[in-house]
Amino acid sequence: MKNTKLILLAMLVAVASMFVVPTFASENFSTVKSKPQKTTSPVIKGQILNNTFSKVSLQLAYGNDRQSFGEATIDKNGNFELHSTVTNNDIYMLVFAEKQNFLIVLSPNETIELVIDADNLRSVPQVSGSESMAFVKNVTDLLANSQSLLDSINHALQVDKNQIFFHGFTQNFAQYYQTNSDVSHDVVEAAQAIDSLKHLTDKCSAKGKLNAKFLNDYCYYANKYMRDMTELFTSVEVFNTGTYTMYDFKNQRVSGNDDFFNGVDQYLRTVETLKSNTTTNVKPFVREAARLLEVRDSLVYNDLFDKKANKVAWCNQVINLVNDKYVLVNEKKSNIEKLTADADEQGRAIYSKAQSKVSVIVQQYQNQYNNASAQNNKDLQDLLLAHKDDIAVLMFLDNFPREKNMDLHSTVVKALYAKYPNQQLVKERYAVETSPATATSVGAVAPDLAFPDPSGQIRKLSDLRGKVVLLDFWASWCRPCRGENPHVVAMYHKYHDKGFEVFSVSLDRDKANWEKAIMADGLIWPNHVSDLKYWSSEAARIYGVSSIPCTFLLDQNGRIIAKNLRGESLAKALQQLFGE
Repeated sequence: MKNTKLILLAMLVAVASMFVVPTFASENFSTVKSKPQKTTSPVIKGQILNNTFSKVSLQLAYGNDRQSFGEATIDKNGNFELHSTVTNNDIYMLVFAEKQNFLIVLSPNETIELVIDADNLRSVPQVSGSESMAFVKNVTDLLANSQSLLDSINHALQVDKNQIFFHGFTQNFAQYYQTNSDVSHDVVEAAQAIDSLKHLTDKCSAKGKLNAKFLNDYCYYANKYMRDMTELFTSVEVFNTGTYTMYDFKNQRVSGNDDFFNGVDQYLRTVETLKSNTTTNVKPFVREAARLLEVRDSLVYNDLFDKKANKVAWCNQVINLVNDKYVLVNEKKSNIEKLTADADEQGRAIYSKAQSKVSVIVQQYQNQYNNASAQNNKDLQDLLLAHKDDIAVLMFLDNFPREKNMDLHSTVVKALYAKYPNQQLVKERYAVETSPATATSVGAVAPDLAFPDPSGQIRKLSDLRGKVVLLDFWASWCRPCRGENPHVVAMYHKYHDKGFEVFSVSLDRDKANWEKAIMADGLIWPNHVSDLKYWSSEAARIYGVSSIPCTFLLDQNGRIIAKNLRGESLAKALQQLFGE
């Protein structure tokens, strides 16, 4: 805000926890006096539960001035009586210690009896003698109920047996499924390595014996393929001996989810079949390959593998392995590949369904909270509106963000301004609320306009309620405006019968030029207005228009739903509203 240093109120709690205190101007303010009246300063009679304090002072709840408006000693029973020097209706705080404050609204001539809980200075356990503080108590009670509701629903969610089960299931199954998937693909790759060894053997041997000219090549590639398959199969062995015993997806179940667990059983059967095929058909080949690799490594270690006879003998043993056991691998290889793909698909489906189970349960509790919270928020807003001209309402107004609660803020601030027009806080709020930027923001109800058309007839923007309206600021002398006019005309022809209207505000100063441009550009709608004041246009001032063309798109209720739509962006917006 211009030329005003804003000081954040030293609140005890954040917005989310209890009540929100607005941003206050640093200077003090006074209520308007209609006529001199004799006033007496308020008295606060307090009792502090769970007391640990020895004294209390009264200060303004905002600004840098820490002037005391009264002090009192707190007795051993937690009682005090504070006679203040307050003369203005305002928001103050009882200061017990550093950062240990209690907000209070005071007016002259009041004697307030108050119970305060030292363990929760945000609450108002008991109060009498002040309508404002009774209102504060009601609001804080509702806010406390909202927090209690949230805590209660959160607790119910945490102990929900279905949520606990499916949350744990999802975590465990994710690990099991991912590991099993990795191992299954290792099995497929091991089988592919055996295939490669088979092709190599067919190329380098005849009638079960190695062709001598391929000796070195066969030694090299046979060693490579066999090491690949045995390394891949190591993870399979570890998985088969350990992982299957870590998770029990067959017995630990909750009732009422038969379809889900049928899918789990199908997946487990697929995994078991894959494991069985791997053990029966692939494992014997890989074990023998591992033994032959040990033989080779022993020969190499003892410098015996370079002898041709040893190489040939070793290669022929590998050839015998391939000729004897490859057929077992080959007859199940395609089945293993299919089982792996099936297990992947089934596992992904189960994991997704388990996540959905958790999401559905959480959403059920979320819906419970949303419904109860919506009613609680309505009660809070109704309470604020019922006390809209009480300064205390500013302690809670920002609990409802302005961008989502424009009507509430507008109603409260205007009511306060009507009662306290000279209070600095109210003046600042009112200036913001009535500024063009705020009044014409998206979501706000468009300020009404009433200006003469070329014939002198007054046309009002509000008369178009029930229609989608393009409020278009333009002028005959504005070349970009004239260039945009054909698009507006096209949209008017396309959507007028569906409820689209245009309300054109001209910033012209020459009536003849204005009328001539309307005719030349084919602006056939009737709602053309102007006060012919050029850039001093009152309508432009109300809407904060500083350049043209400038447009505002209004819904059937007169709310601004978009700004500065032109050309294709306007066409898309209207298409979404009306369809093709």
